[in-house]
Amino acid sequence: MKKWIITSCVGLVILVLALFIYAYTTVRAPLADGYDMAKEKVLNEDLLQSVRDVSYYHGEDAFYVVYGTDQDGDQAIAWVSQDEENDSVTVFKESDGISIEDASSLTESAVNPSAIQSIKLGKEGNTPLYEVKYRTESNQQGYYYVAFQDGSFIKRFSLNND
Repeated sequence: MKKWIITSCVGLVILVLALFIYAYTTVRAPLADGYDMAKEKVLNEDLLQSVRDVSYYHGEDAFYVVYGTDQDGDQAIAWVSQDEENDSVTVFKESDGISIEDASSLTESAVNPSAIQSIKLGKEGNTPLYEVKYRTESNQQGYYYVAFQDGSFIKRFSLNND
């Protein structure tokens, strides 16, 4: 009887784990397809010569941010709209904008966070930007947005713990 209970429990754990893995891969599949679509778009339209990474940003609109090398051999970034009706792509050389370190410094001097959690590129309207996610001393989650091209302030907001 004890062996039957142990076997049943192990079987149940394996089943739950398998269902979790299936659900996770099913949910992530459209995002992975979008990464491939964005990569193919910038390569097929000769916007970038090669691609080294793709990330995802969802603000007012959703964008795939593609990092790579342009035809001149310079490091470049392409913002590819997820919206199939709006197939716009914006491309800048990395040297045309501020660095991640600059975005971090601007945020630290403006809001004095206790910790910066992440910094990622995105786009709001026609403005490429950095989204800086941080924590305050009171443990609030905050977001600070600066323009990619010149580091100018765009917006900021924080979430209450309540």
